[in-house]
Amino acid sequence: MTNDPLSIIDLSQKSDPAHYNVGLEHFKLKREKRYLITTADERTWKFDRPIIFLGEWCRIYNRKHIWENMDAVVAAPYGLGLEKKDADYGEARALEEKLFPEFYRLLNDYHGTNYGERFWLIVLGHWFRRTIDVLINRVNTLKFCLQEYDISGTAFYNNDNYDLATLDSYSAIFAFNDDRWNNALTSHVLSLLEADDVSIDFIEEESSLDAKQGYQFTKLDERQSTLKEYLYIGYSFFKGISKFVARDNDGFIINSYLPMRVATKLELALGQLPQFWKSKALKISDVPNRFTRRKLTEKFETKSTIEIEKIAASLLFKMLPVCYLEGWASLNKVVNEVPWPKNPRFIFTSNNFDTDESFKLWTAINVENGKKYYTGQHGNNYGTHRYINLTIEEKTSSKFITWGWADGLPQHIPAFCFKTAWRKSKDYNPKGGLLLIEVCLNHRITTWDGTAEYIQYYDDQIDFIKRLGAKPRENLTIRLHANYRYTTWGEEARWNDFDSTLKIETGAQSIRRLISGSLRWTNSVRQVHGKDN
Repeated sequence: MTNDPLSIIDLSQKSDPAHYNVGLEHFKLKREKRYLITTADERTWKFDRPIIFLGEWCRIYNRKHIWENMDAVVAAPYGLGLEKKDADYGEARALEEKLFPEFYRLLNDYHGTNYGERFWLIVLGHWFRRTIDVLINRVNTLKFCLQEYDISGTAFYNNDNYDLATLDSYSAIFAFNDDRWNNALTSHVLSLLEADDVSIDFIEEESSLDAKQGYQFTKLDERQSTLKEYLYIGYSFFKGISKFVARDNDGFIINSYLPMRVATKLELALGQLPQFWKSKALKISDVPNRFTRRKLTEKFETKSTIEIEKIAASLLFKMLPVCYLEGWASLNKVVNEVPWPKNPRFIFTSNNFDTDESFKLWTAINVENGKKYYTGQHGNNYGTHRYINLTIEEKTSSKFITWGWADGLPQHIPAFCFKTAWRKSKDYNPKGGLLLIEVCLNHRITTWDGTAEYIQYYDDQIDFIKRLGAKPRENLTIRLHANYRYTTWGEEARWNDFDSTLKIETGAQSIRRLISGSLRWTNSVRQVHGKDN
């Protein structure tokens, strides 16, 4: 694998020179000194000199009027192409396997516990794996940029009170997208890379930032229909009554992904009254203890000569969510107070195994005591995605129930798609229009540059629509992913700027209703490629 950036760009299969400044001009740009911009936070930008954006995530679409007039280029994206992705994925899993045993041993020593690997994988395995991937991306993205371009300097916030530790694993996912958090992480990484030739400008915070509380994320208000509000009232009333007849040895089912009618039948078939359990909100008031984390880091730091391993060992305890360290007693208190079965016959979920802290700890304790723990398939990527291969929930559960497939692993039990179980297929409207269902820009949690890859995807969508004839295009509806509102991609604005006559559906209508109101695929193909095109 050569370090030449053109080779890496070629691996991405469809990199656009306009986006990534490749070709002959690239080598000219490499010789120019440029100031490095690492995030979209414009307070860290310089407007009086040539700059280089570390990635497309720095350029927020609704701020285009600012950055498009700057003397700026975007660094070549890191990690694209199957060969590079495979290599980084293998490195990430090897690093995870090497570091995790010592990591949880130190946690056992600190908490005075003696839990095994399975326990700690259930509790924080998803966070650990995701963080390893993020570190490989951030370290190599910065390192690659420093190798390929002449960087004059960069800017970081000067705030000794800011910590990389988040409150919990859910907050961590959103911290990985956060400009302020990434600015702090890049500062740590640059220091560990010992890039002494890069000058640093330190910026004072504009306001007092009590960052010791960790990065907090508040969900946007979800749209909720009047019918759903009434259903929720009915559910709350039923739940208030049913908890009095729940038994301590009932099977515990939470977020099975089965339709409510089917989930109810399942619990009745098990001889128990349906409960529809919900997790208790986790409230952590504890703050990161830097002295404790520094001592743990000193014990954890490896003598390995592998750079990424040394950097990961230096940062993991700094990034560890508060609920697993300083807030451990608070988390255990929540778990001891949940009104769940004391001696569950089994535990089953298709959702709560990732970021539900109270569920994970409660489950891990029960698994330690010999209880059966079953998980169900959460989405379509299992068994199909190249880099979602034997997930934490598959490794830690007694059995993993799939949507019908099997790959020879003993923990896999083929079943059916839970979400559509016993639902009647709706008829399609033979006179309906075309429906283009979009995915949204994902969190920055992959080893590769997911933003650059998403640009390729978006450009393909634009190219597809350009090829439609007038009538199919007129009858086209573009359905945006519900999570588009959580990103800075500006998807709705981009579509409107491309063609303001397009019908954009942002989530007001249910996806099932939209699909049933559209043409069958065979009719869609016939209309797009037939006489109407």
